[in-house]
Amino acid sequence: MARGTLHRPLLAQDVESWDIETDVAVVGFGASGACAALEAARAGASVTLFEAGSGSGGASALSGGEIYIGGGTDVQRSAGFEDTTEALAAYLKLAGGPDADVAKCDLYAENSLAHYEWLKEQGVPYKGTYLPGKIIEPPEETR
Repeated sequence: MARGTLHRPLLAQDVESWDIETDVAVVGFGASGACAALEAARAGASVTLFEAGSGSGGASALSGGEIYIGGGTDVQRSAGFEDTTEALAAYLKLAGGPDADVAKCDLYAENSLAHYEWLKEQGVPYKGTYLPGKIIEPPEETR
């Protein structure tokens, strides 16, 4: 029998039998995979997660878990900042440079506040700390 490896997986037709049956298979347990798994389970689907690493996080863990959210969050308002969906979309287009996907920037900006509220509903904590200046990743004590 042929054996697959991480770098040379088996083709589906070469798999003799399947050990798991599931409604939704989520490959990768980073931020996107976790969100997909939560929503699929909430909709009543049986969900199986597949992750090559030893734990959750994926590429999101490598980025420090930073997510750009704007458009007028409660944290922005409490820090004294006015932001709009249009301003967020304009920033994303400028940051993306001449090859920015305008439709994706607009879609992201339009849904940013809903994403933020959804994350808070899942228990993601936001301290609301304002850090002036350009910061790649905030120091541990401010998270």
